[in-house]
Amino acid sequence: MSPTRRGTLLGAASLLALRPRIGVAATTRLVGVIEEDPPFFNPAISSTISSFVAGSPVYSALMRVNANGVFSGDLAEKWEVSPDGMVYTFHLRHGITWHDGTAFTSADVAFSIGQVSAKLHPYRGALNAIDTYETPDDNTAVLRLKHPQGSLMISLTNFITNILPKHLWEGTDFSRNTHNLAPIGTGPFKFVEFVPGDHILYARNDKYFLPGSPPADELLFRIMPDPSARVEAFQNGEIDMIYSSAVPASSIDRLRKMPGTALRFSKLQQSAYQAYINMRNAPYSDKRVRQALAHTIDRGFIRNTAFPGGLAQNMVGPVSPSSALYNKALQDYTLDPAKAEALLDEAGFKRGSDGTRFSLRYVFGAADLPASKIGDIMARNLAAVGIKVVLRPVDRGTFLQMAFINNEFDMVAGSFNVGPDPDVGIERFYNSHNIFNIPFVNNSPYVNHEVDDLFDQQRVQTDPAKRKAIYDRIQAIIWEDLPVFPFCAYSLPGVVHDDIAGVFLGHSSLLEDFAFAKPAG
Repeated sequence: MSPTRRGTLLGAASLLALRPRIGVAATTRLVGVIEEDPPFFNPAISSTISSFVAGSPVYSALMRVNANGVFSGDLAEKWEVSPDGMVYTFHLRHGITWHDGTAFTSADVAFSIGQVSAKLHPYRGALNAIDTYETPDDNTAVLRLKHPQGSLMISLTNFITNILPKHLWEGTDFSRNTHNLAPIGTGPFKFVEFVPGDHILYARNDKYFLPGSPPADELLFRIMPDPSARVEAFQNGEIDMIYSSAVPASSIDRLRKMPGTALRFSKLQQSAYQAYINMRNAPYSDKRVRQALAHTIDRGFIRNTAFPGGLAQNMVGPVSPSSALYNKALQDYTLDPAKAEALLDEAGFKRGSDGTRFSLRYVFGAADLPASKIGDIMARNLAAVGIKVVLRPVDRGTFLQMAFINNEFDMVAGSFNVGPDPDVGIERFYNSHNIFNIPFVNNSPYVNHEVDDLFDQQRVQTDPAKRKAIYDRIQAIIWEDLPVFPFCAYSLPGVVHDDIAGVFLGHSSLLEDFAFAKPAG
Protein backbone atom coordinates (compact mmCIF):
# COMPACT_ATOMS: atom_id res chain seq x y z
CA MET A 1 0.00 0.00 0.00
CA SER A 2 1.33 3.43 -0.89
CA PRO A 3 2.07 5.83 1.99
CA THR A 4 -0.74 8.09 0.73
CA ARG A 5 -3.30 5.35 1.12
CA ARG A 6 -2.26 4.45 4.66
CA GLY A 7 -3.99 7.57 5.86
CA THR A 8 -6.73 9.86 4.69
CA LEU A 9 -7.53 13.54 4.46
CA LEU A 10 -9.05 13.97 7.91
CA GLY A 11 -9.07 16.85 10.31
CA ALA A 12 -5.99 17.35 12.49
CA ALA A 13 -7.61 15.91 15.63
CA SER A 14 -8.66 12.77 13.77
CA LEU A 15 -5.21 12.34 12.23
CA LEU A 16 -3.58 12.45 15.65
CA ALA A 17 -6.00 9.85 16.93
CA LEU A 18 -5.21 7.48 14.05
CA ARG A 19 -1.43 7.90 13.95
CA PRO A 20 0.55 4.83 15.16
CA ARG A 21 2.31 5.22 18.49
CA ILE A 22 6.13 5.25 18.61
CA GLY A 23 7.46 1.72 18.93
CA VAL A 24 4.24 0.18 17.62
CA ALA A 25 4.19 -1.57 14.24
CA ALA A 26 2.65 0.46 11.42
CA THR A 27 -1.08 -0.04 11.07
CA THR A 28 -2.33 -1.57 7.83
CA ARG A 29 -5.42 0.30 6.78
CA LEU A 30 -7.89 -0.03 3.93
CA VAL A 31 -9.43 3.25 2.81
CA GLY A 32 -12.72 3.40 0.95
CA VAL A 33 -15.50 5.91 0.43
CA ILE A 34 -19.16 6.29 1.25
CA GLU A 35 -21.47 8.74 -0.50
CA GLU A 36 -23.23 10.23 2.49
CA ASP A 37 -23.61 10.16 6.24
CA PRO A 38 -25.52 6.91 6.77
CA PRO A 39 -28.85 7.46 8.55
CA PHE A 40 -28.01 4.32 10.53
CA PHE A 41 -25.68 1.31 10.41
CA ASN A 42 -28.32 -1.39 10.26
CA PRO A 43 -28.74 -3.32 6.99
CA ALA A 44 -31.00 -5.80 8.82
CA ILE A 45 -33.91 -3.37 8.46
CA SER A 46 -32.89 -1.08 5.60
CA SER A 47 -32.08 -1.14 1.90
CA THR A 48 -30.45 2.30 1.99
CA ILE A 49 -27.10 1.93 0.20
CA SER A 50 -25.12 3.82 2.84
CA SER A 51 -26.62 1.58 5.54
CA PHE A 52 -25.52 -1.50 3.59
CA VAL A 53 -22.01 -0.15 3.08
CA ALA A 54 -21.51 1.10 6.63
CA GLY A 55 -23.07 -1.93 8.35
CA SER A 56 -21.64 -4.81 6.33
CA PRO A 57 -18.14 -4.81 7.90
CA VAL A 58 -19.69 -5.06 11.38
CA TYR A 59 -22.39 -7.71 10.90
CA SER A 60 -22.50 -11.29 9.66
CA ALA A 61 -25.22 -13.45 8.13
CA LEU A 62 -25.91 -17.17 8.03
CA MET A 63 -24.65 -17.50 4.46
CA ARG A 64 -22.31 -15.94 1.91
CA VAL A 65 -22.70 -15.93 -1.88
CA ASN A 66 -20.02 -15.02 -4.39
CA ALA A 67 -20.27 -13.08 -7.67
CA ASN A 68 -21.15 -16.29 -9.54
CA GLY A 69 -24.00 -17.23 -7.21
CA VAL A 70 -22.16 -19.97 -5.28
CA PHE A 71 -23.15 -20.21 -1.59
CA SER A 72 -20.85 -20.84 1.35
CA GLY A 73 -21.27 -20.62 5.09
CA ASP A 74 -20.74 -17.47 7.13
CA LEU A 75 -22.12 -17.84 10.67
CA ALA A 76 -23.33 -21.26 9.54
CA GLU A 77 -20.56 -23.84 9.25
CA LYS A 78 -22.81 -26.29 7.40
CA TRP A 79 -26.49 -26.63 6.51
CA GLU A 80 -29.06 -29.04 5.13
CA VAL A 81 -32.28 -28.55 3.21
CA SER A 82 -34.91 -31.30 3.37
CA PRO A 83 -35.78 -33.02 0.05
CA ASP A 84 -39.19 -31.32 -0.04
CA GLY A 85 -37.61 -27.89 0.52
CA MET A 86 -39.64 -27.32 3.69
CA VAL A 87 -36.96 -27.49 6.41
CA TYR A 88 -33.65 -25.62 6.51
CA THR A 89 -31.22 -26.65 9.25
CA PHE A 90 -28.15 -24.50 10.00
CA HIS A 91 -25.27 -25.72 12.16
CA LEU A 92 -23.59 -22.61 13.55
CA ARG A 93 -19.88 -22.19 14.16
CA HIS A 94 -18.80 -22.69 17.76
CA GLY A 95 -17.18 -20.06 19.93
CA ILE A 96 -18.41 -16.93 18.14
CA THR A 97 -18.78 -13.83 20.30
CA TRP A 98 -20.34 -10.45 19.74
CA HIS A 99 -18.03 -7.45 19.72
CA ASP A 100 -19.06 -6.73 23.34
CA GLY A 101 -17.88 -10.20 24.42
CA THR A 102 -21.33 -11.83 24.74
CA ALA A 103 -21.67 -15.33 23.28
CA PHE A 104 -23.47 -15.60 19.93
CA THR A 105 -26.19 -18.30 19.83
CA SER A 106 -29.01 -19.61 17.66
CA ALA A 107 -31.41 -17.40 19.66
CA ASP A 108 -29.81 -14.39 17.95
CA VAL A 109 -30.58 -15.95 14.55
CA ALA A 110 -34.23 -16.68 15.36
CA PHE A 111 -34.72 -13.20 16.82
CA SER A 112 -33.01 -11.28 14.02
CA ILE A 113 -34.70 -13.03 11.13
CA GLY A 114 -38.11 -13.61 12.74
CA GLN A 115 -38.58 -10.40 14.72
CA VAL A 116 -36.53 -7.90 12.73
CA SER A 117 -35.82 -8.59 9.05
CA ALA A 118 -38.99 -10.60 8.34
CA LYS A 119 -41.09 -7.73 9.66
CA LEU A 120 -39.16 -4.64 8.62
CA HIS A 121 -36.74 -5.20 5.75
CA PRO A 122 -37.99 -3.86 2.39
CA TYR A 123 -36.73 -7.05 0.67
CA ARG A 124 -38.39 -9.40 3.17
CA GLY A 125 -40.80 -11.09 0.70
CA ALA A 126 -39.11 -14.51 0.72
CA LEU A 127 -38.96 -14.54 4.53
CA ASN A 128 -42.76 -14.70 4.64
CA ALA A 129 -42.41 -18.37 3.72
CA ILE A 130 -40.92 -19.17 7.14
CA ASP A 131 -43.50 -20.63 9.49
CA THR A 132 -41.51 -21.40 12.64
CA TYR A 133 -38.03 -20.85 14.05
CA GLU A 134 -36.56 -23.58 16.22
CA THR A 135 -33.39 -23.47 18.31
CA PRO A 136 -32.83 -27.01 19.66
CA ASP A 137 -29.44 -25.94 21.01
CA ASP A 138 -27.17 -22.89 20.99
CA ASN A 139 -25.50 -23.93 17.74
CA THR A 140 -28.47 -25.12 15.69
CA ALA A 141 -31.17 -23.03 13.98
CA VAL A 142 -34.05 -24.70 12.15
CA LEU A 143 -36.39 -22.84 9.78
CA ARG A 144 -39.64 -24.64 8.97
CA LEU A 145 -41.46 -23.26 5.94
CA LYS A 146 -45.13 -22.90 5.02
CA HIS A 147 -44.21 -23.77 1.43
CA PRO A 148 -41.03 -24.16 -0.65
CA GLN A 149 -39.32 -20.84 -1.38
CA GLY A 150 -36.71 -20.77 -4.13
CA SER A 151 -35.28 -17.38 -3.18
CA LEU A 152 -34.85 -18.12 0.54
CA MET A 153 -31.12 -18.90 0.42
CA ILE A 154 -30.17 -15.57 -1.15
CA SER A 155 -32.35 -13.92 1.49
CA LEU A 156 -30.23 -15.52 4.23
CA THR A 157 -27.10 -13.67 3.11
CA ASN A 158 -26.18 -10.16 4.22
CA PHE A 159 -28.37 -8.84 1.44
CA ILE A 160 -31.31 -9.02 3.87
CA THR A 161 -30.67 -10.93 7.09
CA ASN A 162 -27.68 -9.53 8.92
CA ILE A 163 -27.83 -11.03 12.41
CA LEU A 164 -28.27 -8.60 15.32
CA PRO A 165 -27.46 -9.27 19.00
CA LYS A 166 -30.74 -10.19 20.68
CA HIS A 167 -29.51 -8.98 24.07
CA LEU A 168 -29.12 -5.43 22.74
CA TRP A 169 -32.21 -5.21 20.53
CA GLU A 170 -35.02 -7.27 22.05
CA GLY A 171 -37.73 -5.12 23.61
CA THR A 172 -36.44 -1.88 22.09
CA ASP A 173 -37.84 0.48 19.48
CA PHE A 174 -35.78 -0.72 16.53
CA SER A 175 -35.89 2.66 14.79
CA ARG A 176 -34.56 4.45 17.90
CA ASN A 177 -32.10 1.90 19.27
CA THR A 178 -28.77 3.64 19.89
CA HIS A 179 -26.93 0.76 18.20
CA ASN A 180 -28.28 1.95 14.86
CA LEU A 181 -25.37 4.41 14.99
CA ALA A 182 -23.01 2.43 17.24
CA PRO A 183 -23.30 -1.09 15.84
CA ILE A 184 -22.14 -4.22 17.65
CA GLY A 185 -21.91 -7.33 15.51
CA THR A 186 -19.91 -10.50 14.95
CA GLY A 187 -18.29 -9.29 11.73
CA PRO A 188 -14.64 -8.86 10.77
CA PHE A 189 -14.45 -5.24 11.92
CA LYS A 190 -15.53 -3.43 15.08
CA PHE A 191 -17.08 0.00 14.81
CA VAL A 192 -14.82 2.70 16.33
CA GLU A 193 -16.17 6.13 15.41
CA PHE A 194 -18.41 8.06 13.06
CA VAL A 195 -17.55 11.71 12.40
CA PRO A 196 -20.45 13.05 10.28
CA GLY A 197 -19.33 14.64 7.06
CA ASP A 198 -15.79 13.27 7.45
CA HIS A 199 -15.22 9.58 8.07
CA ILE A 200 -16.19 6.25 9.62
CA LEU A 201 -13.46 4.19 11.30
CA TYR A 202 -13.40 0.46 12.10
CA ALA A 203 -10.80 -1.71 13.84
CA ARG A 204 -9.94 -5.36 13.24
CA ASN A 205 -12.00 -7.88 15.21
CA ASP A 206 -9.22 -9.99 16.72
CA LYS A 207 -11.79 -12.63 17.73
CA TYR A 208 -13.37 -12.97 14.29
CA PHE A 209 -14.52 -16.52 13.66
CA LEU A 210 -12.75 -17.07 10.30
CA PRO A 211 -9.04 -17.85 10.96
CA GLY A 212 -6.59 -15.27 9.64
CA SER A 213 -9.29 -12.75 8.80
CA PRO A 214 -9.43 -9.90 8.35
CA PRO A 215 -5.88 -9.20 7.11
CA ALA A 216 -6.20 -5.41 7.60
CA ASP A 217 -5.88 -3.72 11.00
CA GLU A 218 -8.23 -0.87 10.18
CA LEU A 219 -10.91 0.08 7.70
CA LEU A 220 -11.77 3.69 7.05
CA PHE A 221 -14.51 5.17 4.87
CA ARG A 222 -14.15 8.77 3.78
CA ILE A 223 -17.54 10.44 3.41
CA MET A 224 -17.46 11.98 -0.07
CA PRO A 225 -20.75 13.14 -1.66
CA ASP A 226 -19.01 14.57 -4.76
CA PRO A 227 -18.61 11.85 -7.44
CA SER A 228 -15.75 13.67 -9.18
CA ALA A 229 -13.87 14.01 -5.90
CA ARG A 230 -14.16 10.25 -5.34
CA VAL A 231 -12.57 9.51 -8.71
CA GLU A 232 -9.80 12.05 -8.14
CA ALA A 233 -9.05 10.59 -4.72
CA PHE A 234 -8.84 7.11 -6.24
CA GLN A 235 -6.56 8.28 -9.03
CA ASN A 236 -4.31 10.09 -6.56
CA GLY A 237 -3.95 6.98 -4.39
CA GLU A 238 -5.79 8.48 -1.42
CA ILE A 239 -8.38 5.68 -1.39
CA ASP A 240 -8.16 1.99 -2.24
CA MET A 241 -11.59 1.23 -3.67
CA ILE A 242 -15.00 2.58 -4.70
CA TYR A 243 -18.12 0.40 -4.52
CA SER A 244 -20.33 0.25 -7.62
CA SER A 245 -23.05 2.76 -6.71
CA ALA A 246 -20.42 5.36 -5.85
CA VAL A 247 -18.69 5.03 -9.23
CA PRO A 248 -19.90 7.70 -11.67
CA ALA A 249 -20.93 6.01 -14.93
CA SER A 250 -19.33 8.84 -16.90
CA SER A 251 -15.94 7.96 -15.36
CA ILE A 252 -15.88 4.23 -16.20
CA ASP A 253 -13.80 4.63 -19.36
CA ARG A 254 -11.34 6.85 -17.51
CA LEU A 255 -11.06 4.38 -14.64
CA ARG A 256 -10.70 1.44 -17.01
CA LYS A 257 -7.64 3.07 -18.55
CA MET A 258 -5.91 3.89 -15.25
CA PRO A 259 -2.85 1.69 -14.70
CA GLY A 260 -3.17 -0.67 -11.77
CA THR A 261 -6.97 -0.50 -11.65
CA ALA A 262 -9.34 -3.49 -11.50
CA LEU A 263 -13.05 -3.27 -12.39
CA ARG A 264 -15.04 -6.02 -10.70
CA PHE A 265 -18.54 -6.88 -11.93
CA SER A 266 -21.04 -9.29 -10.37
CA LYS A 267 -23.37 -11.61 -12.27
CA LEU A 268 -25.92 -11.27 -9.47
CA GLN A 269 -26.01 -7.51 -8.98
CA GLN A 270 -28.93 -6.17 -11.03
CA SER A 271 -29.63 -2.44 -10.93
CA ALA A 272 -32.00 -0.05 -12.62
CA TYR A 273 -32.59 3.65 -12.88
CA GLN A 274 -36.30 4.11 -12.42
CA ALA A 275 -38.85 6.53 -11.03
CA TYR A 276 -41.86 6.15 -8.80
CA ILE A 277 -44.89 7.86 -10.32
CA ASN A 278 -47.12 9.40 -7.65
CA MET A 279 -50.55 7.92 -8.40
CA ARG A 280 -52.29 9.51 -5.41
CA ASN A 281 -53.66 12.44 -7.39
CA ALA A 282 -54.56 13.51 -10.93
CA PRO A 283 -53.24 13.57 -13.54
CA TYR A 284 -50.89 10.70 -12.67
CA SER A 285 -53.65 8.54 -11.20
CA ASP A 286 -54.79 8.04 -14.81
CA LYS A 287 -53.07 5.14 -16.55
CA ARG A 288 -53.32 6.91 -19.91
CA VAL A 289 -51.19 9.76 -18.59
CA ARG A 290 -48.52 7.36 -17.38
CA GLN A 291 -48.54 5.60 -20.74
CA ALA A 292 -48.22 8.98 -22.48
CA LEU A 293 -45.00 9.54 -20.53
CA ALA A 294 -43.68 6.24 -21.89
CA HIS A 295 -44.47 7.28 -25.48
CA THR A 296 -42.67 10.61 -25.02
CA ILE A 297 -39.52 10.03 -22.93
CA ASP A 298 -36.59 8.99 -25.13
CA ARG A 299 -35.17 6.15 -23.08
CA GLY A 300 -32.70 5.15 -25.81
CA PHE A 301 -31.10 8.60 -25.69
CA ILE A 302 -31.08 8.42 -21.89
CA ARG A 303 -29.22 5.09 -21.97
CA ASN A 304 -26.56 6.40 -24.32
CA THR A 305 -26.16 9.74 -22.54
CA ALA A 306 -26.38 8.87 -18.84
CA PHE A 307 -24.56 5.52 -19.23
CA PRO A 308 -22.07 5.82 -22.11
CA GLY A 309 -19.99 2.87 -23.21
CA GLY A 310 -22.74 0.27 -23.36
CA LEU A 311 -23.24 0.04 -19.60
CA ALA A 312 -27.06 0.25 -19.84
CA GLN A 313 -29.70 -2.04 -21.32
CA ASN A 314 -33.24 -1.34 -22.42
CA MET A 315 -35.64 -2.37 -19.65
CA VAL A 316 -39.06 -3.39 -20.92
CA GLY A 317 -41.17 -4.08 -17.85
CA PRO A 318 -40.22 -4.20 -14.18
CA VAL A 319 -37.74 -7.11 -14.25
CA SER A 320 -34.09 -6.75 -15.26
CA PRO A 321 -33.33 -8.22 -18.72
CA SER A 322 -30.47 -10.17 -17.11
CA SER A 323 -32.93 -12.14 -14.95
CA ALA A 324 -33.97 -15.66 -15.94
CA LEU A 325 -37.57 -14.55 -15.21
CA TYR A 326 -37.50 -11.63 -17.66
CA ASN A 327 -40.50 -11.58 -20.02
CA LYS A 328 -38.97 -11.23 -23.49
CA ALA A 329 -42.40 -11.16 -25.12
CA LEU A 330 -43.32 -7.73 -23.75
CA GLN A 331 -43.66 -5.01 -26.36
CA ASP A 332 -41.91 -1.73 -25.68
CA TYR A 333 -43.74 1.59 -25.80
CA THR A 334 -42.89 3.24 -29.10
CA LEU A 335 -41.38 6.72 -29.04
CA ASP A 336 -44.48 8.46 -30.43
CA PRO A 337 -45.28 11.98 -29.17
CA ALA A 338 -48.38 12.13 -31.39
CA LYS A 339 -49.80 9.05 -29.67
CA ALA A 340 -48.93 10.59 -26.31
CA GLU A 341 -50.83 13.78 -27.23
CA ALA A 342 -53.87 11.70 -28.18
CA LEU A 343 -53.78 9.81 -24.86
CA LEU A 344 -53.51 13.05 -22.89
CA ASP A 345 -56.42 14.60 -24.81
CA GLU A 346 -58.49 11.44 -24.27
CA ALA A 347 -57.76 11.61 -20.55
CA GLY A 348 -59.16 15.16 -20.50
CA PHE A 349 -55.90 17.07 -20.04
CA LYS A 350 -56.02 19.54 -22.90
CA ARG A 351 -53.37 22.15 -23.59
CA GLY A 352 -53.98 25.54 -21.98
CA SER A 353 -53.67 28.90 -23.73
CA ASP A 354 -49.89 28.79 -23.15
CA GLY A 355 -49.64 25.28 -24.60
CA THR A 356 -49.12 23.62 -21.21
CA ARG A 357 -51.31 20.78 -19.95
CA PHE A 358 -49.88 20.35 -16.43
CA SER A 359 -46.57 20.21 -14.60
CA LEU A 360 -44.45 17.32 -13.37
CA ARG A 361 -42.38 17.67 -10.18
CA TYR A 362 -39.25 15.60 -10.77
CA VAL A 363 -37.38 14.98 -7.50
CA PHE A 364 -33.85 13.55 -7.47
CA GLY A 365 -30.64 13.64 -5.47
CA ALA A 366 -28.51 16.68 -6.23
CA ALA A 367 -25.36 14.52 -6.36
CA ASP A 368 -27.01 11.87 -8.59
CA LEU A 369 -25.49 12.64 -12.01
CA PRO A 370 -27.50 10.10 -14.07
CA ALA A 371 -30.77 11.27 -12.47
CA SER A 372 -29.83 14.85 -13.28
CA LYS A 373 -29.13 14.01 -16.93
CA ILE A 374 -32.39 12.05 -17.10
CA GLY A 375 -34.27 15.09 -15.79
CA ASP A 376 -32.78 17.40 -18.43
CA ILE A 377 -33.63 14.99 -21.24
CA MET A 378 -37.11 14.32 -19.89
CA ALA A 379 -37.83 18.06 -19.58
CA ARG A 380 -37.11 18.57 -23.28
CA ASN A 381 -39.10 15.49 -24.31
CA LEU A 382 -42.20 16.27 -22.25
CA ALA A 383 -42.29 19.96 -23.17
CA ALA A 384 -43.11 18.81 -26.71
CA VAL A 385 -46.44 17.34 -25.51
CA GLY A 386 -47.32 20.18 -23.14
CA ILE A 387 -45.96 18.84 -19.84
CA LYS A 388 -43.76 21.25 -17.89
CA VAL A 389 -41.09 19.45 -15.89
CA VAL A 390 -40.05 21.16 -12.65
CA LEU A 391 -36.60 19.88 -11.69
CA ARG A 392 -36.11 19.49 -7.92
CA PRO A 393 -32.50 18.49 -7.09
CA VAL A 394 -32.23 18.08 -3.31
CA ASP A 395 -29.79 16.78 -0.72
CA ARG A 396 -30.10 13.20 0.46
CA GLY A 397 -32.04 13.91 3.65
CA THR A 398 -34.53 16.13 1.85
CA PHE A 399 -34.84 13.53 -0.92
CA LEU A 400 -35.87 10.82 1.55
CA GLN A 401 -38.29 13.18 3.32
CA MET A 402 -39.98 14.45 0.14
CA ALA A 403 -40.12 11.08 -1.59
CA PHE A 404 -41.03 8.65 1.17
CA ILE A 405 -42.51 10.62 4.05
CA ASN A 406 -44.25 13.72 2.65
CA ASN A 407 -44.95 12.31 -0.85
CA GLU A 408 -44.10 15.69 -2.42
CA PHE A 409 -43.38 14.55 -5.97
CA ASP A 410 -44.88 13.48 -9.25
CA MET A 411 -41.84 11.43 -10.23
CA VAL A 412 -38.93 10.57 -7.96
CA ALA A 413 -35.94 8.94 -9.60
CA GLY A 414 -32.85 7.08 -8.53
CA SER A 415 -30.85 3.90 -8.73
CA PHE A 416 -32.53 0.79 -7.33
CA ASN A 417 -31.39 -2.78 -6.82
CA VAL A 418 -33.76 -5.07 -8.75
CA GLY A 419 -32.05 -8.40 -8.07
CA PRO A 420 -30.76 -10.92 -7.47
CA ASP A 421 -34.24 -12.51 -7.58
CA PRO A 422 -37.46 -10.61 -8.35
CA ASP A 423 -38.91 -11.83 -5.04
CA VAL A 424 -36.18 -9.79 -3.39
CA GLY A 425 -35.64 -6.82 -5.68
CA ILE A 426 -38.93 -6.34 -7.56
CA GLU A 427 -41.96 -7.33 -5.50
CA ARG A 428 -41.30 -4.62 -2.90
CA PHE A 429 -42.27 -1.91 -5.44
CA TYR A 430 -45.61 -3.44 -6.48
CA ASN A 431 -47.18 -5.57 -3.76
CA SER A 432 -49.93 -3.55 -2.05
CA HIS A 433 -48.99 -5.17 1.27
CA ASN A 434 -45.74 -3.23 1.01
CA ILE A 435 -47.19 0.30 1.11
CA PHE A 436 -45.43 2.11 3.95
CA ASN A 437 -43.91 5.55 4.48
CA ILE A 438 -40.38 4.17 4.46
CA PRO A 439 -37.79 4.31 1.67
CA PHE A 440 -37.71 2.04 -1.35
CA VAL A 441 -40.96 0.09 -1.07
CA ASN A 442 -44.34 0.58 -2.82
CA ASN A 443 -44.54 4.36 -2.77
CA SER A 444 -46.51 4.97 -5.95
CA PRO A 445 -48.68 3.59 -4.18
CA TYR A 446 -49.79 0.83 -6.54
CA VAL A 447 -52.71 -1.44 -5.71
CA ASN A 448 -53.61 -4.34 -8.01
CA HIS A 449 -55.02 -7.35 -6.21
CA GLU A 450 -54.42 -9.67 -9.17
CA VAL A 451 -50.73 -8.80 -9.00
CA ASP A 452 -50.73 -9.43 -5.24
CA ASP A 453 -52.31 -12.85 -5.79
CA LEU A 454 -49.84 -13.71 -8.56
CA PHE A 455 -46.91 -12.87 -6.30
CA ASP A 456 -48.34 -15.32 -3.76
CA GLN A 457 -48.86 -17.99 -6.44
CA GLN A 458 -45.33 -17.88 -7.82
CA ARG A 459 -43.82 -18.08 -4.35
CA VAL A 460 -44.95 -21.69 -3.83
CA GLN A 461 -43.84 -22.91 -7.26
CA THR A 462 -40.98 -25.39 -7.36
CA ASP A 463 -41.23 -25.80 -11.16
CA PRO A 464 -39.13 -23.00 -12.74
CA ALA A 465 -41.21 -22.98 -15.94
CA LYS A 466 -44.47 -22.55 -14.03
CA ARG A 467 -42.95 -19.84 -11.87
CA LYS A 468 -41.77 -17.99 -14.96
CA ALA A 469 -45.23 -18.21 -16.55
CA ILE A 470 -46.70 -16.49 -13.50
CA TYR A 471 -43.96 -13.86 -13.50
CA ASP A 472 -44.60 -13.25 -17.21
CA ARG A 473 -48.19 -12.32 -16.32
CA ILE A 474 -47.05 -10.10 -13.44
CA GLN A 475 -44.74 -8.21 -15.76
CA ALA A 476 -47.42 -7.78 -18.44
CA ILE A 477 -49.89 -6.24 -15.98
CA ILE A 478 -47.35 -3.91 -14.40
CA TRP A 479 -45.99 -2.82 -17.79
CA GLU A 480 -49.49 -1.77 -18.81
CA ASP A 481 -50.21 -0.01 -15.50
CA LEU A 482 -46.77 1.70 -15.22
CA PRO A 483 -46.74 2.68 -11.54
CA VAL A 484 -42.94 2.79 -11.74
CA PHE A 485 -41.14 4.09 -14.81
CA PRO A 486 -37.95 2.20 -15.79
CA PHE A 487 -35.40 4.33 -17.62
CA CYS A 488 -32.85 1.53 -18.03
CA ALA A 489 -31.13 -1.44 -16.44
CA TYR A 490 -27.42 -1.08 -15.90
CA SER A 491 -24.38 -2.68 -14.36
CA LEU A 492 -21.51 -0.79 -12.78
CA PRO A 493 -18.39 -2.42 -11.35
CA GLY A 494 -16.70 -1.96 -8.04
CA VAL A 495 -13.32 -0.32 -8.65
CA VAL A 496 -10.17 -1.23 -6.71
CA HIS A 497 -6.42 -0.80 -7.04
CA ASP A 498 -5.23 -4.15 -8.32
CA ASP A 499 -2.63 -4.54 -5.57
CA ILE A 500 -5.48 -4.89 -3.05
CA ALA A 501 -6.53 -8.54 -2.85
CA GLY A 502 -9.86 -10.05 -1.78
CA VAL A 503 -12.14 -7.04 -2.40
CA PHE A 504 -15.47 -6.95 -4.29
CA LEU A 505 -15.55 -10.69 -5.03
CA GLY A 506 -19.00 -11.25 -3.51
CA HIS A 507 -22.45 -10.82 -4.99
CA SER A 508 -22.51 -7.05 -4.49
CA SER A 509 -19.76 -4.51 -3.78
CA LEU A 510 -22.31 -2.60 -1.67
CA LEU A 511 -22.27 -5.51 0.79
CA GLU A 512 -18.52 -5.99 1.06
CA ASP A 513 -17.46 -6.86 4.61
CA PHE A 514 -13.69 -6.78 3.86
CA ALA A 515 -13.13 -10.05 5.73
CA PHE A 516 -10.62 -11.17 3.06
CA ALA A 517 -9.37 -7.78 1.89
CA LYS A 518 -5.56 -7.68 2.02
CA PRO A 519 -3.87 -4.27 1.81
CA ALA A 520 -0.90 -3.91 -0.53
CA GLY A 521 2.63 -3.92 0.80
